[in-house]
Amino acid sequence: MDPQEVRSTLVDRADAVRADLVDRWGEVRHRRRDPLVVTDHEFPDGPDGIFPWVAVAFVVEDDDVLLVRDAGHDHEWEPPGGKGEAGESPAETAEREAREEAGVDATVTDLLFTETLPFDYGASVTAPVLQAGFVARRTGGRARGNEDRIEAADWFPLDDLPDSAQFRGDLADLRHRAEPDGDGSPEARR
Repeated sequence: MDPQEVRSTLVDRADAVRADLVDRWGEVRHRRRDPLVVTDHEFPDGPDGIFPWVAVAFVVEDDDVLLVRDAGHDHEWEPPGGKGEAGESPAETAEREAREEAGVDATVTDLLFTETLPFDYGASVTAPVLQAGFVARRTGGRARGNEDRIEAADWFPLDDLPDSAQFRGDLADLRHRAEPDGDGSPEARR
């Protein structure tokens, strides 16, 4: 498939995923990130050659947020997150990633933001993928690293985050978003 056709299909898919999220959770801020350079893979042959979305979980308990240290990423600390898989929703991806990366069971309560991640494979066009940032509350488990790339998982006070934390601006918005009795609806966010 021509790279421009792949890109066009990926744009449509990202728009559809975002529309579904907005229908479920209400309108949230959307941004476009700078291209992310991918050197270890070729541009996808078709839209199914790349994951359908990326989701991250901002798991909050009391006034603390769960962050992980991923050996393969540039930021020292970040919320757990990863690629969507067939048969799950973006919110389910965020919950699964919190469990797999940090050992914490979490339930998504809100959508914090969406953004377009343009992956640059060195082709004439980028491959855009939607990323969704979800607020979640811990329902079980204990923070820990795993045997893969996650070196550590820990809780940090929202008002005393590590300087190297990814999504610092988004983390500042969390305190009022993760109320335990919230139902995730736009009305509950107000």
